[in-house]
Amino acid sequence: MKAMTDKQVRFLTWLITTATDKCTTIEEVHELNQQIREHSDGLIDTAIKQDKDTE
Repeated sequence: MKAMTDKQVRFLTWLITTATDKCTTIEEVHELNQQIREHSDGLIDTAIKQDKDTE
């Protein structure tokens, strides 16, 4: 997997903190985290496989 740029990391940080700032309870934060995990499930495995295929 190629390293993310600083700009990409800053954007992801902004996105996550903006979303969690709207939560009013820790339970809402946990629910949001679960949704993020569900939507990103398998993406890391796919990126690693693509890297190995290009080597």
